[in-house]
Amino acid sequence: MQDSVRGVRPTSDRNNKSRRPVGALPAAIGLLMACATIAAAPVLAEQAGNAREMDDLVVTATRLATPRGELASSVTVITAEDIQRRQYRSVPQALRSVPGLHVVQSGGPGQQTSVFMRGANSNHTLVLIDGVEASDPSSPAGAVDFSNLWLDNVERIEIVRGPQSTLYGSDAIGGVIHITTRRGQGDLNGTGKLEGGSDNTFNQQASASGSTDRLNYSFGVTHIDTDGDSVTPARLRNGVSAEDDNYENWTTSARLGIALSDTLDVNFFGRYIDSETDLDPELFDPAFGGGTTEDRDARLDQTEYLLRGEAKAQLLDGLWEATFSTSYTDYDRHNRNDRQSPTETLTRTDFDGDKLKFELKNDFYPVDAHILTLGLETEKENMNAGGFSDFGGFIVGEQTDADARNNAFYAQDQFSYGDSLFGTIGLRYDDNDDFGSELTYRLAPVYVHPKTGTRLKGSVGTGFKAPTLFQTDGFSPNIFGSFYRGNPDLDPEKSLGWEIGVEQALWNERLSFGATWFKSDIDDLMQVVFDPSFNSSYENIDQADIRGVEAFIHSQPLEVLAVRLDYTWTDAEDDDTGEPLLRRPKHKLDVDVELQPTSRASINLTVNYVADYTDISRETSGIIHGDDYVVLDLVAGYDLNKQWRILGRIENLTDEHYEPADGFQASDRGLFAGAELSL
Repeated sequence: MQDSVRGVRPTSDRNNKSRRPVGALPAAIGLLMACATIAAAPVLAEQAGNAREMDDLVVTATRLATPRGELASSVTVITAEDIQRRQYRSVPQALRSVPGLHVVQSGGPGQQTSVFMRGANSNHTLVLIDGVEASDPSSPAGAVDFSNLWLDNVERIEIVRGPQSTLYGSDAIGGVIHITTRRGQGDLNGTGKLEGGSDNTFNQQASASGSTDRLNYSFGVTHIDTDGDSVTPARLRNGVSAEDDNYENWTTSARLGIALSDTLDVNFFGRYIDSETDLDPELFDPAFGGGTTEDRDARLDQTEYLLRGEAKAQLLDGLWEATFSTSYTDYDRHNRNDRQSPTETLTRTDFDGDKLKFELKNDFYPVDAHILTLGLETEKENMNAGGFSDFGGFIVGEQTDADARNNAFYAQDQFSYGDSLFGTIGLRYDDNDDFGSELTYRLAPVYVHPKTGTRLKGSVGTGFKAPTLFQTDGFSPNIFGSFYRGNPDLDPEKSLGWEIGVEQALWNERLSFGATWFKSDIDDLMQVVFDPSFNSSYENIDQADIRGVEAFIHSQPLEVLAVRLDYTWTDAEDDDTGEPLLRRPKHKLDVDVELQPTSRASINLTVNYVADYTDISRETSGIIHGDDYVVLDLVAGYDLNKQWRILGRIENLTDEHYEPADGFQASDRGLFAGAELSL
């Protein structure tokens, strides 16, 4: 990704079923309103023109580092400071409070985790790690599983909501999540962290980084090992005692940059993940005597490689910046489940997927008011699946070997007029081996009123989601002669989305608030269909109608106290039936209270409330209404000195018993403590 600041010619990097706690949610809202009331009196006496323009830079929205106040996109940024203060350990933890996002984890650490952005499907969010697409080509639906993404050596997470296919192609109907690792700066420095707690959890993390005149580097390693809890709630265990579902993960990351000259830099990024997760894949069925609710030998072993290299050249005295990059991903997933009785499932399946991508991106600075970006991409992805699952004599095989290539061209003009009007307009053309061509566009202007700092923003754009290799070419036969076969004639899922919003900062940004209305129509959604012989495949037969509002208020009435509230209302329906889409809650409320009683101590309370959603019953496979739930987390940290910091946190403070995905219980209350050393 590029680091050039919008409107400024680039320079070298070297120079640059639930029981909701009674009163918990009302108390949190009451605290927020109290803080807002305290802030209101002085705000009314201040001139609105004293509000500062947002000057932090965001890259993902335009692929150019742009001041946040000049972006029409709805963006949330989670910084390294946020990660440390709130003691986030995993990416799902960090994303849970982001407006417009709903995180669904099917159990505790390491269990399948999906993200639904602005009511779109879980496979409609593009995830990048240091510019590398993190989706697994062998995944049947193409959704990213966030369960193995830990915050090892992470500097920043940028979340851009709304269709972004013009810059990023397929998968970006709902938006983009971009995770970047730390760039080394200054003398060699390092950090180490040890933490332990509930469920025999033990976390270790170490990192080192630094830079010289022409070299910057950072390396990190994280290890987590936990017994976890059983993912199956007691109500579905039929009296069987709970069995912990263990999880272990090793993650290593590296980033290296070399300035070969004043106008040529090369950068390398790498991440390796090795994990093992215990599973409870089936329920005991007393009618047929099959299954085992607490499966003691079912597991999923995964390895993931993500690699990227780039060369960045500044040409024509800074009028042209060219970046050539290549990235490679490789995913290996191995499901293993032995039998404990003749009626239980025996599983031996392997899924391997890889992707190789090349890109040439050119940024031109012809005049001060415009930056023209032109890009070329080509990528090839492969999938290989084999093995079988034996469901008490009903055997289903996996026999898929497929590949596809996609070529693309995109163009964007990022413009500014005076100090008030900013925006982008873009176009993209994709050509794919399987589905042919797709054209997408996006227009995103923002107007900033000079005297009041009021921001009026809007955007309209199209997006698409390409069929996966499994959906077009997969083959899965069963012992009775029927089969699943992919449909090579599938079309991409297509979307048209728009948003309009307003934001206002007052009292030198100690009080800010805003709201954004969004709307999206998605056509040609792919669904599994069956013929009279019980053969199955995918067809484009569904449509979705999504609308919603994201609203926030942030108040800092005191230097030591800050409070933020985010509320998201989402109405996501099947356009044909009018029924709500699964796992898209209508109401989501997130509260964050930050208190710093002394210069060395910090306390943070977060509240996450989810209400009014439907799901599929794990027990009956019917549609049900999920239970509302509210989860509180409390964290605290204290700096003993410049090197040592002690940490403590309580997750699920009120010990809420809830199921984000029906039939899969979230972790109970967890207590954790540790220490961090900085050198």
